[in-house]
Amino acid sequence: MHPRYRHAASIYDKAFPVFSFGAGPKIHQMVAQAVPVRPGATVVDIGCGTGLMLAMLRERVGPQGKVIGIDTTGPMLDRARRRVAGEGWKNVELYRADMTGFDPGVAVDAVVFALSLSAARPAEVFHRTLRYLRPGGSMVIADGIPAHGRWYHPAVNLYARFRAPLVGSDLGRAAEIARLAHEHLVDVRTNVIWAGLYTIVSGRAPSEGDRHVGS
Repeated sequence: MHPRYRHAASIYDKAFPVFSFGAGPKIHQMVAQAVPVRPGATVVDIGCGTGLMLAMLRERVGPQGKVIGIDTTGPMLDRARRRVAGEGWKNVELYRADMTGFDPGVAVDAVVFALSLSAARPAEVFHRTLRYLRPGGSMVIADGIPAHGRWYHPAVNLYARFRAPLVGSDLGRAAEIARLAHEHLVDVRTNVIWAGLYTIVSGRAPSEGDRHVGS
């Protein structure tokens, strides 16, 4: 995770809507709503930061379900822990862990990445995550994936490339996310939002009956 986040933890909640051009809170809502889980499910929020999306995911799984949040940055996770303690959420677990090494110890029903995967090593994290995502389980990724198809997308991508180092992202890694999803997930859906500055990609891990993915 970008070292700047260690120092931004105290202002992150208020700054997040600003540096995301107002898209941040909406992205969290869209990611949470895109997770097709039932009450009682287990969802992992990878790169949970200060826990801004935990309440939304908890609503989806209900009191019988579980939300697991992980982050590498101690100060960000400390704020998430205070949020969980203040709300009295008994079914939310938080861990400080590297995305490439984390293992919840059980198969989970869904995994979400909200503006976190391109800040890591996408291929390593992606394949690690697939190991504990149950067959048929869902993955939802929101990131600054370069967009194409509209006349203004080159300008948007140029701005995104300029901004990426400031938020710890990388357009090359972001572009890799879409490739990984299409190669290793099934029923992949892509939703380009905020004029192409952000993209939400969702799909599910292959299960018996699905054609071989990646062939």
